[in-house]
Amino acid sequence: MTDRIPPLAALRAFAAVARHGSFARAAATLHVSTSAVSHQIRGLEASLGTVLLSRARNGTGHTRTAVTTEGESLLRAVEATFAQLATACEALRERARGTRPVLAISANGSVASLWLAPRLAAFAALHPSVQWQVRAIEEEPDMVREGLDLAILRAHRGQRAEGDRLLFSETVFPVCSPSLLPVATAQDLLCHNLLQEDHGSSREKAWSTWLDLLGGAAQSKPTIVRFDTFSAAIGAAIAGAGIAIGRRPLIDFELASGRLARLFPDRSLPGSSDFVIRGRPDAARDGHVDQLRDYLLSQATVSAT
Repeated sequence: MTDRIPPLAALRAFAAVARHGSFARAAATLHVSTSAVSHQIRGLEASLGTVLLSRARNGTGHTRTAVTTEGESLLRAVEATFAQLATACEALRERARGTRPVLAISANGSVASLWLAPRLAAFAALHPSVQWQVRAIEEEPDMVREGLDLAILRAHRGQRAEGDRLLFSETVFPVCSPSLLPVATAQDLLCHNLLQEDHGSSREKAWSTWLDLLGGAAQSKPTIVRFDTFSAAIGAAIAGAGIAIGRRPLIDFELASGRLARLFPDRSLPGSSDFVIRGRPDAARDGHVDQLRDYLLSQATVSAT
C-alpha cells in the first residue's frame, strides 16, 4: 500500500503552493527553484490522474493558483498527516532531551481566564509529566495548522459539529461586588454604573433587556460603561465599579469566593450560546489530551449542579 503513496517532497510542495497561492512563493518557502516545484506538482498530478491546482488570471495579468475540488480532499489529508508527523517527531525530540511535552488548548479570552485557567491548573498539578499552553483565540481556529490539541469553542445553542462535546450552556443574571449591596430594585440599579460587555446580538446580555425585565425601562437613563470583553466587565464589577451582567459558569469561582454577589436570585435568562470542546482531528499525541477533555467535561457537570 505504501508504495502507492507519492513522494513526500511532492506532497509537501503541493501543500505549500496551496497555502501560498503561488508556485514562486512556495518555492521560496521550500528553498528550491520554482521549476522544481512545478516539476513535483506535474509528477504528483500525473501519478494521481487528476488536476490538483488551477491558475486563474485577473485584470492585471497576474496569476493566482487555487486548489481544485479534487485537490481539496488531498490537501486536508496532507496537512493532517504532516501535522501528525511533526508532533510525533517533536515528541521524540522532547523525550531525547528529557523534557516534558507541551500540549496546547485554546479558548476565547474570557473562558480561558475565568473558567479554564483554574481548572487547568488543578489538572496540571495532578499530571506533572506534561506541560500545557493556553492560547486565547477569539475565532474558531484551524487546529491542525495551529498545532492545538484541544479547543473550547462557542456554538449556537443546541448546535454543534460532529465530534464536538457539549461543555456547558450559560445562565445570565446581574452581579456586583458585595460592597455595593443592597441592590433590590431596578431603581437601585440606576444608582450605579451599569457595566456592559459588547455582546453583538445576544439580547440576554444587554442592559436594555434586563431593565425591561425588572421594570426599570421607564426610569431615567442609566450610566452604561462598555467593555470589549466579558472578563474586563467582570473585573470592573469585582473592583466595585458598577453592576455587570454575569454568566454562569464563567463566574462560579467569583460567586463561591464572595467576590461577586448575585442580584435578583429569582431572575435569570438562558444564554444564546453553548460552549463545546473539540479535539484535533488527527490522532492525539498524548494520552493526557483525552484525560484533560474528560476532566473538563466532569468539571462542567459539577458547575451545572
